[in-house]
Amino acid sequence: MNKWMKTVVVLAVTGICICGVAVTGAEAKDQWRLGTQAYSFNRFTFYEAVAKTKSVGLGYIEAYPGQKLSQEDGDARLDHNMSAALRLQVKQMLNEQGIRLVNYGVVGLPNNEEECRKVFNFARDMGIETIVSEPPEDAIPLIDRLCQEYKIGVAIHNHPEPSYYWNPDTVMRVCEGRSKWIGACADTGHWTRSGIDPVEAVKKLGRAGRIRSLHFKDLNEFGNKGAHDVIWGTGKSKVGAVLAELAWQKFDGVFSIEYEHNWDNSLPEIAGCVDWFHRTASDLAVSTWEYLFDGKNLGAWDGEPQLWSVKDGFIRGETTPENPARGNTFLVYRGGAFGDFHLNLKFRILSGNSGVQYRSKEFAKWRISGYQAEVENNPGTVGFLYDEGGRAWLVNVGDLMVIDGNGEKVVRGRVNDQKQLVQEGYYKDKDWNEYDIICQGNHLQHFLNGYQTMELIDNDRLTAPGDPQDRKGASRKGLLALQLHAGPPMIVDFKDIRVQRLCPAYGDAQLVFNGNDLDGWATSTGSGKANLWTAGRAKVAASDPKQLEQVEGVGELINLAPKHGESQDIYSKAKFGDCRIELEVMVPQGSNSGIYVMGEYEVQVLDSYGKMRMGSGDMGAIYGGFAPPVNACKKPGEWQQYVIEFRAPRFDADGRKTQNAEFVKVELNGQLLHKNLIMPQQTPGGLTGKESPVGPLMFQGNHGPVAYRNIIVKPLLE
Repeated sequence: MNKWMKTVVVLAVTGICICGVAVTGAEAKDQWRLGTQAYSFNRFTFYEAVAKTKSVGLGYIEAYPGQKLSQEDGDARLDHNMSAALRLQVKQMLNEQGIRLVNYGVVGLPNNEEECRKVFNFARDMGIETIVSEPPEDAIPLIDRLCQEYKIGVAIHNHPEPSYYWNPDTVMRVCEGRSKWIGACADTGHWTRSGIDPVEAVKKLGRAGRIRSLHFKDLNEFGNKGAHDVIWGTGKSKVGAVLAELAWQKFDGVFSIEYEHNWDNSLPEIAGCVDWFHRTASDLAVSTWEYLFDGKNLGAWDGEPQLWSVKDGFIRGETTPENPARGNTFLVYRGGAFGDFHLNLKFRILSGNSGVQYRSKEFAKWRISGYQAEVENNPGTVGFLYDEGGRAWLVNVGDLMVIDGNGEKVVRGRVNDQKQLVQEGYYKDKDWNEYDIICQGNHLQHFLNGYQTMELIDNDRLTAPGDPQDRKGASRKGLLALQLHAGPPMIVDFKDIRVQRLCPAYGDAQLVFNGNDLDGWATSTGSGKANLWTAGRAKVAASDPKQLEQVEGVGELINLAPKHGESQDIYSKAKFGDCRIELEVMVPQGSNSGIYVMGEYEVQVLDSYGKMRMGSGDMGAIYGGFAPPVNACKKPGEWQQYVIEFRAPRFDADGRKTQNAEFVKVELNGQLLHKNLIMPQQTPGGLTGKESPVGPLMFQGNHGPVAYRNIIVKPLLE
């Protein structure tokens, strides 16, 4: 342990300066996490269960012991006796799919330390936070001790009567006097089968702070052990009242969908449960999502009545030869304007051309101008950004564009390869597709079925908000609307329309690297032999997976160092204080770099793919001090995304430091690695070795080949 790390550990243990500034971010986080219990898919492999979980838009899964692992792994089963190689394989698969394994059970925990440690070691290796079990009472002291040692919870599950824990009173008694790590996995379906009111059971356990997770269910009958699951909100398990009680308790945990009916084709019913849960959480103000369409009537949506209707829970726009659109026409949301937001909806277009308008203006009744996310049956163009009635075509699928103050449009990089998106099936022809549209200040992003399709930093002049005829320029707030295009007959459907209003937490986005040359950057001449950085496009060398080579194209900052010490560190001439950094990095096999915030505080960049346990020198570490809690790495040669929010140290008028720097958060590939991490001093290897109120962004170049792209910095607001 170096001196710097010792200092940090002392501060962490003693609690000095730990309060810091709370996490500030435009991302709106939900209080509840919804996932599946893989037992819902016990007719399938675990890999198939993960795919099904992802297909209904969920990011969490609870595994059970004994499920067949995959079609390719023979008789291998997912359980705590898996080999280290299979554990690593599963973790890599989950990471690639964007699914987090949060719970494991129901699994036995006997009064045998050696056997229990097998389960706890497995949970630690896999990043599991809660083990679900029905242990014998005499094992509880041992289990509680292991929970506190491993910092992993155990949730006591209730099967129906006459199982040992069928009555919540028994669970309460066993939990009495135990640490916070011991609680209940509340199975509302089994309570329903046992004739126990789920609301009263949740009150008893939850108000005592003893619910760690839930197997959430709604059954068709109460008090009947043969009752089966139904779509939530349609059965007898009082699921709405249960959620209301949990909201009142401020429960902050995991719900696992354990759907034990229609085993071979339960996914449509599970999707119905997901929709009900999200809408109910929104109604209870637990979710940050606001639903703009209830699936029953148009409500606040307004358009030509002969063209727009509600059918089977979705909005339909339709033109016919007898009933055409006379010019582009729109269904306008009259519930207010939106500025910074995350819009999520599903669409299905059967013919023609449509779009989703945002931050838009109504210049005549049902006539809209402004940003439009493209909707059409044409892979390669669906997902691009158009400016309806204004600047026309803006950002192609795959591109990152910057528009300057004079309205000049320049493609500065790429967020995805358009041809590869089409090959991977980013769009589902004549089927339901999910759009995510995110607007924060001058920064706009589109995602289609989880694939990013475009990014824009719009620094054009702002149009006058009160002048509907002022259309050629940027907009920071405006209307939402759905388009029916003039021309041949067409049909388009929309559903599950919801929005998160984002708190303005950042200033305007700045693209720090122009994509074309090294203008605005300098190298640290004493850090290596020569400056081997260049602008272009990189890929892993065909002849050597440990090297990068430059290919035709622009948008990427590439270090072509063949080995350690051959190139130099590079830093921006622009300096920053409190900021949010968003960037992507590509590391070839075995290579090493680092992101130095303010030139002094290093977030490690390393090919750590395949490591089971991470250290303070691995990808995502605060170098030499704090290891990442999970391995969030992708394969070498793939683009990986960092999001770093940082508060600079504070100094008084005499230059004395009055407040330490802080990593507000560090995320890698969507996984949170560090939060509110106080930095008593800079990390080793920085540009000057000194702390200051502002500093550049620096990338380590003297440790091997690496490439960076889409380097965006936003000032953090107070």
